Amino acid sequence: MRKGNKHIKVYILEKFNSASKDFSINLEKLQTLNIPIVYCYSLHDLPSTFDVVVDAVLGSGFNRALDSFFAAVFRHINESSNFIVSVDVPSGCPADTFDIESYDGIHAHLTICFQRPKLFFTLPESHKVTDDFKTVSIGLCEDYLQSIPSDYFWIDKGYVTALLPCRKKFSHKGSYGHVLVYSGAKTMRGASLLASKAAVKMGAGRTTLLTDAEFFPFANVFLPELMTADIGRLNDLNFDKFSAIAIGPGLGISETSREHVLRLLKLKNPLVLDADALNVLSKEDLSGHPHLVITPHMNEFDRLFGKHKTWYERLQSAKSFAQENGIVIVLKNQYTFICTPQGKVFINSTGNPAMAQGGMGDVLTGCITALLARGLKPEEAAVAGCYIHGFTADLLAEQHEVVSPSLLTDNLSKAISLLKSGPHNIN
Repeated sequence: MRKGNKHIKVYILEKFNSASKDFSINLEKLQTLNIPIVYCYSLHDLPSTFDVVVDAVLGSGFNRALDSFFAAVFRHINESSNFIVSVDVPSGCPADTFDIESYDGIHAHLTICFQRPKLFFTLPESHKVTDDFKTVSIGLCEDYLQSIPSDYFWIDKGYVTALLPCRKKFSHKGSYGHVLVYSGAKTMRGASLLASKAAVKMGAGRTTLLTDAEFFPFANVFLPELMTADIGRLNDLNFDKFSAIAIGPGLGISETSREHVLRLLKLKNPLVLDADALNVLSKEDLSGHPHLVITPHMNEFDRLFGKHKTWYERLQSAKSFAQENGIVIVLKNQYTFICTPQGKVFINSTGNPAMAQGGMGDVLTGCITALLARGLKPEEAAVAGCYIHGFTADLLAEQHEVVSPSLLTDNLSKAISLLKSGPHNIN
């Protein structure tokens, strides 16, 4: 156990009246290993500095305010440690109450979660508690875990690969759907082009960009596979031929934009609303559409549904609204939440800070719309689209400090192939 480090010490905070069975067993094991054990009755029993602290004082069941002893000890550890690793949860973290306004527990650099992540760690507020987390198996029965009722589901590779449709022999472009992307305002053409290119790279059989006729040559040069339709002749367009429609990337917030969004909401085509398509809606009724996905970031969500004090409060609003109105809400975050009409919340496990650039949401819109066009249900398309979007960026972040939306889009198809077969390395 001590191989590679000769200076390990175990500090036991003498604050509890009785020892648990597990504590007694582990203490007995430590004593046989000849590791120094120090019993701490006050702050003065701790060293002035620590190289690495493994924090395992308080568990996930702790849900009350810290007393002065613990608060002082944890403050000292936070201020005097080079690196802190917490076991399951940082000591003092109210992981089940989501209340950290007056948090005075351990702030870990890394938390090692048992078996599953804590829901709290997927919320931005958790950064006050831990910089990062990893999940490890401790041998709990997977069948038992899966049998426990829950509204929250952690998305992994196996779940997504099972959703992805295969490209079958004798199939053709008509087998993979037809995507329509509404063009943005003249100053934001790139957003709709990114969404269109993402739809192509995600495997839509055909993709049409609805834009001004004067923009046709530029769109064709940017992406020769892209078809175009004249937005000036909107009334002549046969919407029935489109398998799924995306509107919002770079749309603008004019009254005309609002009219276009309301018109699409009356159709029955699978529909993805993003960005300005959400901004122009204000508090319009979104219920009644059978195949609707909306993809707001925090500010867009709050403009639609009102201000929220915390991310947990925002998540609960999204969960309730999706269920009440029969739509899928993709609430974008480091760990994006996909809220379904069935009251379930799928938490995306892929993605990284290298993606923090304008246009990344436009790519996600194209990904989800293409999967809708290929026949996935709205919640399936949202789950798979978010995972693949982040998975592609994770692969690229191994070699790039910044993963631009264009770079990500160019590698979507390769990432899907790797996701299905492995190994996971984009060269």
